[in-house]
Amino acid sequence: MPERQLHDAVVVVPGIMGSALRDVENDTPLWGLGRLFQYSARTHARRLRALAVTDAELAGETGRVEATGVLNIADWFPGLGHAQPYNDLISRLRRAALHKAAVLPFPYDWRLSVEHNGALLAREVRRHLDDWRTHGAHRRYLDEHPEAGPAKVLIVAHSMGGLLAREVLHRGGMNGDVRAVMTVGTPFAGSVKAAVMLNSGKGAPGLLPPAVLREVTPTMPGLYDLLPGYRCCEDGADMRAPDVDDIVALGGRRDLAQASADWRASRSGTLLPEHVMVVGVGQRTWQSYRVDAGAAVAQRYMFRRDAGRLALDANGRPRTQNRKGDGTVYRFAAHLRGSDARPVTVFQEHSALARSEGVIDLACGMLSGLRHPGELGDMLGGERELELHTPEWADPDTAFTIEVGGAPDGSDLECVVREVSGLDTVQYPALKPVRGTEGAWTGTCLPDRPGLYEVEVRGGVEPMRRLVPVLAAEQHG
Repeated sequence: MPERQLHDAVVVVPGIMGSALRDVENDTPLWGLGRLFQYSARTHARRLRALAVTDAELAGETGRVEATGVLNIADWFPGLGHAQPYNDLISRLRRAALHKAAVLPFPYDWRLSVEHNGALLAREVRRHLDDWRTHGAHRRYLDEHPEAGPAKVLIVAHSMGGLLAREVLHRGGMNGDVRAVMTVGTPFAGSVKAAVMLNSGKGAPGLLPPAVLREVTPTMPGLYDLLPGYRCCEDGADMRAPDVDDIVALGGRRDLAQASADWRASRSGTLLPEHVMVVGVGQRTWQSYRVDAGAAVAQRYMFRRDAGRLALDANGRPRTQNRKGDGTVYRFAAHLRGSDARPVTVFQEHSALARSEGVIDLACGMLSGLRHPGELGDMLGGERELELHTPEWADPDTAFTIEVGGAPDGSDLECVVREVSGLDTVQYPALKPVRGTEGAWTGTCLPDRPGLYEVEVRGGVEPMRRLVPVLAAEQHG
């Protein structure tokens, strides 16, 4: 590795649900509520309704809710999935940077549009870079290395944050000042999960009526910006990209769907400088969907195409192919079209990507001028392509199943389940090979009370993690 650090400023942009939110008018936290949040259906329904975007906010009056910081505790939005804290990523970057003041986390109101938040990010990146260039540590560096010239900006962005980073480049005010952008699991082409969520609230526990989510999610411009824009809607014997009418048929608002479609089209040609594109792979992922009696039915496959033409089997039916992804974003939907960046594939679930040890190492390595995992050795490599599966949610006092794939017989797997919302309980479920299924292991965990449980499996290149909310019907004392 090069001996000398670069002197860049760094901006960390979290993904959707990755910023804590507060209602300014009522001084009430709305998201990222802290330890010992009560996991009950009643409490969740109340907090989700509070996240709905009002007509005044849609009209541009956006002061009701403020982002108070980047998420530092795990949280869960039914149907959309889990949000993991960014503490490790930020603290490691601060240690790797020339000075901790060089690293700025950028929280934002993820309910609102990427265009709105991207404009705020562009302004904040400009301010942060100007402040860093006048910082004592930066001035001393230039005294010792005058040939280096003024610092530039490195943007490290997870999930939706990568769309905000692209917005900064699209706006043009930072041309020449952004040295590199690292995107981690960014849905450049959208996610089928967002379409299913908009349609039905699918993925919510039976205790939490889908009507609550159907009431909230169609109001969020940010969700529309995550809708799939690639050929994923099964229509007869082929698939096509959803259009505005399709989004309206799923339950979306036409004005928000059209605004998002126009925004997506206008940004299609914007590329990122020195782009490092991290893509989550190997996890069960919704890749396409079909509409059945008005309901979006998610599917874990795509129709195979050869040289752009639909591939058919001997009976004239489309051939299917399961390419997986990170559990939220189909692997090729995380590719930025037109980019010459070489994808860095990581076997992790979407929310865990930003906590991945290898991804954090790669981000820190960029402060030494490194761009690709090959320059870090085998840190992101390895032959074990583990995948971890758990249910979206579970009931108290009911065992849930933990499944691991890609681990051959004789593997030394260790499983730890921790409650992470403040109960401080720890379990060590035993994982056993599944007879007759190569590479498959399974175990069970019995949660004894509501909470948010993190399942961690060790035995591959690095730990794999998933969150399982355990939700009670009523509040327990």
